[in-house]
Amino acid sequence: MKKQISIPGVIQEDLITNKKSSDNIKYKDVLILEKKFSLKKKIDSEILMLKPELMVVENQNAIEKNNIFNIKSKKNNNLLIKKISKSLGGRPILKNISLKLEPGKIVGLLGPNGSGKTTLFNLIIGKIFPDEGEIIFNDEKINTLQIHTRSLKGLSLLEQHKGLFGNMTAEENLYAILELHLNRAEEIKKKIDLLLGYFELGYLKKIKANSMSGGEYKKVSILQRICNPTISTLLLDEPCAALDPLSINSLKKFIVELKNIGLSILITDHNYWAIENILDKAYIIKDGQILVEGPPSSISNDQNAIKYYLGGNFRV
Repeated sequence: MKKQISIPGVIQEDLITNKKSSDNIKYKDVLILEKKFSLKKKIDSEILMLKPELMVVENQNAIEKNNIFNIKSKKNNNLLIKKISKSLGGRPILKNISLKLEPGKIVGLLGPNGSGKTTLFNLIIGKIFPDEGEIIFNDEKINTLQIHTRSLKGLSLLEQHKGLFGNMTAEENLYAILELHLNRAEEIKKKIDLLLGYFELGYLKKIKANSMSGGEYKKVSILQRICNPTISTLLLDEPCAALDPLSINSLKKFIVELKNIGLSILITDHNYWAIENILDKAYIIKDGQILVEGPPSSISNDQNAIKYYLGGNFRV
């Protein structure tokens, strides 16, 4: 019986059945490296020095995700905002807001600047507390819990104007968080390599944060947040702000991959068009109240959304 070898990140190609294969390749079995986003690269069979053996190989997208992210056990988590109201300095900011984030979904909280998006995020994370209403996470009321307690339960926030230590590299920024949760330096360094490698950001390992592009900075900042081993729900406050269109597109792919590994994501933005195509559901907030909610397809056709937020010149 032929020996079976499992090699993460490669797929088997049988030269006998593959008409595109070269006739002068020495061995029957050739390995193809399968990188993220289905990019493929042949591995030279002479370098590998592989004898004719049956290769059982694995898809790169499936390699030890749970070992990297540890999110599988948290799929029952959900976030429920029930009739939340909040005033600051005597001025009503949020008025009877209700919102739901289901497990493994990307939900957008969209609206103009000053509509109350960041205030709601601060309430969810525990920086401030509601005047009325309930915040329920994983079937537990968390209204009065402190920030660190909510973090341990799986909530994490990336604020719009906060992120990395500018004079530290990507590796050092991730290390600073991971050392709070892991004991051994070798284990921490391995985790860093796995995180950067999975998202194809290994080239940033020794690059200082203040030398990164805006999109790179955002991605590493998000990786820093998911270093929290209990994370299941990520709040992103205007992550696309100040990015060029190409960087926004790249960041959106990155966010979708976070969903694919099991995270639930609540994302704010004042620009509907920037993120609508990655959302499972959207809430439009205006003057501290929910104007309309639903899938992006219904939001785009809603007359109130067009009149008060998307604008009269909006076309689907």
